[in-house]
Amino acid sequence: MARWYVDRTPGRGVPSVSLRKLLAGARFVGCPDWEVTGCASDHRRLEPGQVFVAVRDARYDGHGHVREALDRGAAGVVVEREVSDAGRLQVVVADARAAHARLCQALAGDPSERLATIGVTGARGGTVASLMIQSILRAAGLRCGLVGGSEWSEGDPARLADDVASSRTWPGGAAGLASILSYMVERRCHAGVIEVGAESLEARALEGLTFQAVAATDLALPAGTSPETALKRRRAAARLFRKIAPGGAAVVNDDDPDAEILGGLNLDARRVSFGLARPDRVDVSAAIERVDASGTRFLLLGRDRPTPVRLRLVGERHVAHALAAAAVAWSMHVELDAVVAGLEDVAEIAGSLEAVDAGQDFDVRVDEARTAESLQRALVALRSTASGRIHLVLSAHGGQDRATRRAASLVAETMADRVILTLGDPRSEDPDRCMDEMLGGFRRPGKACVQPDRRRAIEAALSEARPGDAVLIAGKGRNAYQIFADRVVPFDDFAVARGFLTGVRVRSPLARGA
Repeated sequence: MARWYVDRTPGRGVPSVSLRKLLAGARFVGCPDWEVTGCASDHRRLEPGQVFVAVRDARYDGHGHVREALDRGAAGVVVEREVSDAGRLQVVVADARAAHARLCQALAGDPSERLATIGVTGARGGTVASLMIQSILRAAGLRCGLVGGSEWSEGDPARLADDVASSRTWPGGAAGLASILSYMVERRCHAGVIEVGAESLEARALEGLTFQAVAATDLALPAGTSPETALKRRRAAARLFRKIAPGGAAVVNDDDPDAEILGGLNLDARRVSFGLARPDRVDVSAAIERVDASGTRFLLLGRDRPTPVRLRLVGERHVAHALAAAAVAWSMHVELDAVVAGLEDVAEIAGSLEAVDAGQDFDVRVDEARTAESLQRALVALRSTASGRIHLVLSAHGGQDRATRRAASLVAETMADRVILTLGDPRSEDPDRCMDEMLGGFRRPGKACVQPDRRRAIEAALSEARPGDAVLIAGKGRNAYQIFADRVVPFDDFAVARGFLTGVRVRSPLARGA
């Protein structure tokens, strides 16, 4: 972890944090308190003088590396149990990952206390809703940063193309998040939106943060999720909502019972609801007027007046995401005009029904859908806009069980007019097995055209499309690689489709026997 100290006591040298004050309930061995100025949870990245926090997960247990951390110059250790190799100076806590996250935030100067920090969670739509919230706040004249699942920005859209420091891959984890939020404060952001995934919640990476608003788009779990996993995910989401500051907003989806119940967990927060099914009982709703290939038009309900919104994203699902963003904005007293402008300014989301337009007279979309549920949502959206046939490039991926594959195949057979089955990312699995299990999900296997070469499959779908048809290339989105057991090869669905449509053949490495 890099050092990014914030001196809250000017003129008193290097700032430090009292572990006694920060970690309530900790047991101190060999000292009554401990003032620390830096920390690390990976013994290989520890700098001399830092405290080593012995975190545990499925792949790493820091307790087994305490001696190595001390040899690298660790000033002491924070552990979940006393370790004989640690010597006399150690702090014992119940949850080392939570302690590490709190320590990272404190050393960064508690940036969430100086930003209007907004959390967005959910099984679907978190990325879109986060982008919409950021766009609304920018339309309101506020500088707003964004922390997504794989990238982040510090709030200035004019700088993103030129400033490498403004847009980079989010390293993940508590240390990376604290560093990013601290940078947002330095860049004088008014707000920061954090897309919170299940992994971050379960890893306790958000301990030490305070939120002004948290929105849950939904809490749906994939079919076949075990009761233990489902309970763990719901408890993690509940912890997130309990981090809302007094007077903040708990924004929940009234259409999802599991998400809706989160609104009552934090009695100090204001419950704000959104939904489409029961507009009379929610704070923010919508009446959908039209869905076509250019986007979705709806009336935004629940504010001063019914207001038309022309969303550039296709499908009812994105209206629900827009309502989540509008509800967050409503809770922050953002003007209605800024809400509408922000929603309408969000263009296509890369890899989410992303249009490939080369002037052809049929619709072509790239989507990352891999499961039956996500594939169904994408096909429903396309069916609502296409006047002709639906052509589907269906991907067979490794790492999925037979039931998941066959469920996706059944949706493809039922909802698409023409299906071309091809390879996605087989990873360590036998590609033929992946394809065979997908094909086994068809009640009429003859409906599927099997073409393992992904480039040829995409080109076959495009070559058969006619005016008014729609082509959905599903399974990878904007992931620009194809992953096999023995190699990773460059492959971009969007580039291949656009190249074919414009008459420029983009050769696949597979075609060369890579």
